[in-house]
Amino acid sequence: MRAAFRRSPVDLPGTPAATEARDGWTVVLRYQEEDRHRGPWLVDLSHRRRWDFQDGKLPAHRPLGLRVPDAAGQVGIHGPLVINRMNRTQVAIWHLGPGRPPESAPESGRTETTDGHGMLAFAGAGVPDVLELLTPLDLFEPNRPTPFLTQGPVLHIPSRVVTFAADLVVMTFARSYGETFAAAALKSGAGRGLRPGGEEVFRRAFRAATAGRR
Repeated sequence: MRAAFRRSPVDLPGTPAATEARDGWTVVLRYQEEDRHRGPWLVDLSHRRRWDFQDGKLPAHRPLGLRVPDAAGQVGIHGPLVINRMNRTQVAIWHLGPGRPPESAPESGRTETTDGHGMLAFAGAGVPDVLELLTPLDLFEPNRPTPFLTQGPVLHIPSRVVTFAADLVVMTFARSYGETFAAAALKSGAGRGLRPGGEEVFRRAFRAATAGRR
């Protein structure tokens, strides 16, 4: 069956040099303008599948077969899947790595959130310099081992933010903020080199940040 057309809540400026049709989404792999800039990059990942899992006895479960991190703020990397411990009863699971996302049987307590959220990655050298303009959150606290989850305002919008490395930060927020969030981030970060990037930029950064971590 042909997948229905799906539209990202984020519309980054620029001329796509390579795109890919994926489950109804048109995914920009690379922009023409990338050849003229060194980054940092803002990458739209809203097409990447995401789930929330909630249960009062969370540690006893293995949502999508994944071990739940022990404490809020901790992040587990399991190949292409990332599981973020949000609080006592809830985790968020993101499919960020290569390959197709899992098509497992429905679980009680699990809800797919892909279409309800926007997702953006800040990738490349200079990411901390950009994000200090966008949020009061300390996303690069040296005493916290990466990756780690921070929840709070970015551009005054409630966000879930995972710091994978100094050159890779990924965040989600309510879909309704997508257009204004991306535009404001690019405007604020333009003076520090922030430009739209395609998914290939993210893939390289994610592979480097998670090498050897399971």
